[in-house]
Amino acid sequence: MLDLEKAKAQGTYREFKDTASFEKSIRFGSKNLLNLASNDYLGIATSRTLRDEFLETIKIKDVFFGSGASRLVYNSSDAFYELENWFEKRLNKKALIFNSGYSANLGVISAMADPKTLFVADKLIHASMIDALQLSKANLKRFAHNDMEALSRILEKEHSAYETIIVLTESVFSMDGDIADLKTMVSLKKQYENVKLYVDEAHSFFALNELGIVHSQNLDNEIDFILITLSKALGGSGAVFLCNQEMREILINSARSLIFSTAIPSVDVAWTSFILSKDFSDRRKNLQECVDFLGLSKTQICPFIVGENEDTLALAKDLTDAGFFVPAIRPPTVPVHTSRLRISLRGDITAEELKPLKEILDAYSKAHLQS
Repeated sequence: MLDLEKAKAQGTYREFKDTASFEKSIRFGSKNLLNLASNDYLGIATSRTLRDEFLETIKIKDVFFGSGASRLVYNSSDAFYELENWFEKRLNKKALIFNSGYSANLGVISAMADPKTLFVADKLIHASMIDALQLSKANLKRFAHNDMEALSRILEKEHSAYETIIVLTESVFSMDGDIADLKTMVSLKKQYENVKLYVDEAHSFFALNELGIVHSQNLDNEIDFILITLSKALGGSGAVFLCNQEMREILINSARSLIFSTAIPSVDVAWTSFILSKDFSDRRKNLQECVDFLGLSKTQICPFIVGENEDTLALAKDLTDAGFFVPAIRPPTVPVHTSRLRISLRGDITAEELKPLKEILDAYSKAHLQS
């Protein structure tokens, strides 16, 4: 059990914040700040305009604010099939909706785990994947982050000892904002008949391009399993897992987080279909301009590494005073001595609005290089 006093002393104690977010502004105490803390990368989740338009459309749709049961008991709406069909037509795989990305990774990986299967995971994969591996007591090897030589060595050593090897990675990593070397992973996979690739596209899908990094690199047919969350750039809730027909049937019959969870409400599913019907290319253009201007990352997740907890919290407070809401990310979310600001850029802001933020960060970097 966590020692709360120790957590407070180490600067890792967490508590809920008194905040409320609407569009790109967040209320923090008595201040209104530019919200650079969320995964709402296109500013969809808190858009009043989109919300109001959607509420008008659902007046004529058969959707509900509760589902009443798991999908194995009954479906409350055809909205589930409509959304799954949207993904299947575009990404050439069968689709299955889960309640969240965490729920999907937990259920899918646990269902895949057996004594004949080895998981080989990037060390920076999401906690939901790690929890699934630990809870299912899966066979596991880990390789240094984005180290393709280390991955190659593991595959070469282990491929003959297991019936199946599943490589786990994210396409865009949630705390570092860097991109997985998917093309090299595909090349390594092709060397072995029993190796499969599982890519979590939580932070890439719909953000800088509509269909994610796997699709933009023309790897749809090379990646075996794709996990897409609907709660980040899409601004909704739930997740979609993409696989072949056989695996979809296996999951329907064995993924416990699917079988034993009441389904998300059909209104949430309908919201995602509504968003997918619209063009957000202008917001993506704004987002890319912000990424280029800040220059901390190639994606909308921009980490600014500070190091120690107290220093990171102090810099976060300086940004709050300057009108920016940016969270301080500390261990155990990130490794010790790598505490950071996680700046989440948005498609509903402009590079001009980021100028004071960049000035503060540049001044901080200059001061600490000189000290």
